[in-house]
Amino acid sequence: MEHSDPLRLTRGLESIIDAAASILAEGSLESTFDEMARALETIVPFTSLAVYSLQDGSATLQPVFAVGRYVEETLAGRPPIQGSIAGRVVLTRMLVHLEADASREAIYQVPDTPEDEPEALVCTPLIAGSRVLGTLNVWREGAGAEFAAEEVELIQRFATLAALAYDNAHQRERLSLQARTDELTGLYNRRHFHERLGAELARVRRSGEPVALLLLDVDDFKAVNDVHGHPVGDAVLCAFAALLREEVRGADVVCRTGGEEFAVILPSTDEAEADAAAHRLVAAVREGRIGPGAGLTASVGLAIAPAEGDTVATLFRAADDRLLAAKAQGKDRALTGR
Repeated sequence: MEHSDPLRLTRGLESIIDAAASILAEGSLESTFDEMARALETIVPFTSLAVYSLQDGSATLQPVFAVGRYVEETLAGRPPIQGSIAGRVVLTRMLVHLEADASREAIYQVPDTPEDEPEALVCTPLIAGSRVLGTLNVWREGAGAEFAAEEVELIQRFATLAALAYDNAHQRERLSLQARTDELTGLYNRRHFHERLGAELARVRRSGEPVALLLLDVDDFKAVNDVHGHPVGDAVLCAFAALLREEVRGADVVCRTGGEEFAVILPSTDEAEADAAAHRLVAAVREGRIGPGAGLTASVGLAIAPAEGDTVATLFRAADDRLLAAKAQGKDRALTGR
């Protein structure tokens, strides 16, 4: 290891102070991590960096950010808390510094990366108040890789700022998610529905790619509440929401827009694909045996943008008109433009 350089340490600490404002000002977790990595690289150059999160009740650490080499491999791995360097750092709350020729006792090898590549590692805990959030792992890989003593100290000092920024960003995202989420079902709420549909329609106007909107209504839901009570009605809505989550694609956006009314936004979906999705959902609800008597059904109305509207209001109206027509025609069906 190189000898300590007091002047470099002083300049590095000044740089950390200078970086604090821009890191703490970032809004999202992803942008906070990006700014953290950019700032640290100007203070202590590295080849790879990763942030691991400690999840309640989990026996492994969750990678939440990575830059540099082997990003995909790092994000796919799960270091065990018992039997890895990062795990040891979490348990002891103490930094670990390993040079390329140091003992690899209890080290976690990121899967699908070279086992014989020289690497120096500084792994330091991310602590906010009394809570360990996870670890900050910083590598130099390749021949001659090492960290000087003042660089190790700078990474440790930087981790104090990083933990505060991580915790703040996480709390902001949690509050933002709560504001966009329906408390009963866990689906997105009406507010997020309008925001997301508006964003998708703006994309439609730019690219011309279609977006589909499905509006769904639980048939005869009032009778469930009247006969069996609101707790049973709430359970029905939760079961219905869970079924929708299982049946849609990962990119689709499922929302509860009010009462027994739901919506699914299907990005980059043409009329034929949306028609198939609408009928599949109706069948899935019928076959899902939900609710008292296991006989719950649903009605669906479909509209496609830009052909049937390029604003939230016009597209919603087109889908809602079809939903009302489906109810009038006997329920338990999907009405589309086909």
